[in-house]
Amino acid sequence: MSTAAGRDIRLYGLSKFYGPFKALDDIDLTIAPGEFLTLLGPSGSGKSTLLMALAGFVEPSHGDIFVGGRSITALAPEKRNFGVVFQGYALFPHMSVAENVAYPLKVRGLDRPLIEAKVAEALALVQLDALAKRLPKQLSGGQQQRVALARALVFSPEVLLLDEPMGALDKKLRHDLQIELRQLHRKLGRTFVNVTHDQEEAMAMSDRIAIMRAGRIVQLGAPRDLYDLPETRFVADFLGKSNFIAGRVGETTGGTVLVETADGPIRHAARGRPVKTGDEALLALRPQALRLGPGGDNALPARVETAIFLGTHAELTVRTAGGTPFAINTPIERADALPAEGADVTLSWDRTATVAVAED
Repeated sequence: MSTAAGRDIRLYGLSKFYGPFKALDDIDLTIAPGEFLTLLGPSGSGKSTLLMALAGFVEPSHGDIFVGGRSITALAPEKRNFGVVFQGYALFPHMSVAENVAYPLKVRGLDRPLIEAKVAEALALVQLDALAKRLPKQLSGGQQQRVALARALVFSPEVLLLDEPMGALDKKLRHDLQIELRQLHRKLGRTFVNVTHDQEEAMAMSDRIAIMRAGRIVQLGAPRDLYDLPETRFVADFLGKSNFIAGRVGETTGGTVLVETADGPIRHAARGRPVKTGDEALLALRPQALRLGPGGDNALPARVETAIFLGTHAELTVRTAGGTPFAINTPIERADALPAEGADVTLSWDRTATVAVAED
């Protein structure tokens, strides 16, 4: 199966209204040729509506979709040359694996020898050539997902659209297939647009992630950039977990900002949203950036409320004297080293660990 990066996709002012409800709200987005982009967000954020608008199954209320400089907004789905993989796979139960994969080619009127060659190539690509004669009911969930992928790829689409394709699979199988799908993307070099609410899936597979909320893209970027520098409380708490420290900005010296909080002054390295003296500030702090015991630029006394040993690490919740709750992920090699619930501890972190974010 040939590889091709294809053309860029550009969305201009894309909106979709259902009565007063805005499923999509004035979205501008450019997807680079050959990019793996994930639309990530909670239920009702508009991510599936956006994907279906790209596919042609949802007609926008306003706006345009361009591919390579040509508008496709009015094109029927079958004329867009986009492959689509749905969450439920949508396989024909009475057709064999090979017949399911062949279906898009038969609809396009290709002759039998060419169909057989393309089906064999597609099934080999997803490592299912040995199961060509089986029915969908004779396959596992992961195998059915591969059949759906092969069917979406068999006609060499310019773009592959994935609507929560791993939503029905268990955690281990999802992890394995994430790796396979990422490798498949690299091998084919085509544009993939994926929809998910699973943060780990988005982080593992994507070149960029568009985080959506209430029909809008609230932040767009590479996974590491979004994780390290979230712009809002929502992004900081949706992509991974975060603790939040509220306070007012005091003096700034040499790149270090003092933030006055209920627990006293906190040192912050001026990362994230710019703040100035007198501003209210909200700092996001990842659980794994916290340490038990003294050290670092900040240290607070706290009391352990819960402590769970998980083998590779421990998860704790503590509360400071000022009433601020913190979640901590910390390496602990033995269960007997875990602090007891109710124990007094010192919580510490570096000033570079906090990021100033906007309230939603």
